[in-house]
Amino acid sequence: MPDVVAIGPAFIKRMATILYADVGSAKTRLMQQYRSYICPLHEVIQAIPPQSSVLDVGCGHGLLLNLLAHLGRIRQGHGFDMARPAVAIASRVASNHSFSSTVAFEARSVEQGIPHLGYEVVTVIDVLHHVPDRHKESFVRDLCNALPEGGRLIIKDMVVKPRWRAAANLLHDLVMARQWVEQIGPERVEAWVTQQDLSVVRRAGFNTLWYGHWLLVLEKRPQSSLAPPPRGTPSSGI
Repeated sequence: MPDVVAIGPAFIKRMATILYADVGSAKTRLMQQYRSYICPLHEVIQAIPPQSSVLDVGCGHGLLLNLLAHLGRIRQGHGFDMARPAVAIASRVASNHSFSSTVAFEARSVEQGIPHLGYEVVTVIDVLHHVPDRHKESFVRDLCNALPEGGRLIIKDMVVKPRWRAAANLLHDLVMARQWVEQIGPERVEAWVTQQDLSVVRRAGFNTLWYGHWLLVLEKRPQSSLAPPPRGTPSSGI
């Protein structure tokens, strides 16, 4: 298994070329091969503790989970997406490469809720800007509720500033997804998650080509660490 530091866009492209060689259309294969040059997937992988169980919300064609399974970096993975053709391709890749005992994919809409499967890591990659603004806060709250104590939530999404990079992001989704998306900055998301007893492990921003990205890595504090000390506990004297 390669060191996480060695995993970069070129490495992911080579792995995606192998994994998706005989699956889907030529456009689908190209999208998987070059996605790492648009989306900093290597930064997401770096944030996932080795041998974790991972729930990937909005998994698309399953590149993240299939790549993690191929690298032997996860113990178990489950991905869901509302696009049934994409989920079918993700499942086929897992089957073709004998990952089916490690990862599973299902067609599921956000309206059905986030499944509470006890997965230690929840990843949400380029999904939040597709959620209408009026539903964003409740969606983030559902993500937090699906996370077990001590679990990790990783959210990667598109920037709102500078405006020219935000415009490039908007144009990309308009062309590729045929959707006018509603972007959001990490500050608002961080305010919501801290209300749900999550703390920030890492904040980061990245530029790839003309796109801009932000990343939040968050952890859910155990309830024991939030409970007040029992009566009679001596003070620290500070």
